[in-house]
Amino acid sequence: MTFLKMNRPTRLSFFILPLLAGCVPFSSSEAVKALPVTLAHDSYVSDIEIKALPPDATPEFKAKLELALRTELTKCAKGSHPLRVEARVARFNGENAGRALLLGDSNIVRGSVQLFDPANGALVGDYDVNRSVGGGGVLGAIGLSGAEGQMAQAFANQVCDQAFKAETKPQSH
Repeated sequence: MTFLKMNRPTRLSFFILPLLAGCVPFSSSEAVKALPVTLAHDSYVSDIEIKALPPDATPEFKAKLELALRTELTKCAKGSHPLRVEARVARFNGENAGRALLLGDSNIVRGSVQLFDPANGALVGDYDVNRSVGGGGVLGAIGLSGAEGQMAQAFANQVCDQAFKAETKPQSH
């Protein structure tokens, strides 16, 4: 059956469905120095400091990142031993709605998080954070909107998943 011999709704679907599309998340975060399991179970975050942001990040992004880290770390780090968190964001790219609609685009956040024992200043955990959400079409453009809040939340979720839930994941070698 050739394209021209297809019924009209079928032909239209070839043009409409790609415009709808959607979003696909991707993470490649990893531990540089994993938080010891006992600290992961017995710690909470007492202080959060944003040490670096890319030049194109807005002041709103810094506030959203700090709020997301505080909110998520309160949920996943519930112990009694305090830790200090230093976060550095090296790259942040928000979506371009026009490009997402026509070609596809992605929100990207990359950086690192270090966890310190405030009692002695020792580095107890170090993580590279890399999260992106790509999408295209109308649904992709909608899903990628609000990039600053979305990527701040994704960054915070990656910190929780890597530092405080790592003991439930199998180790890969």
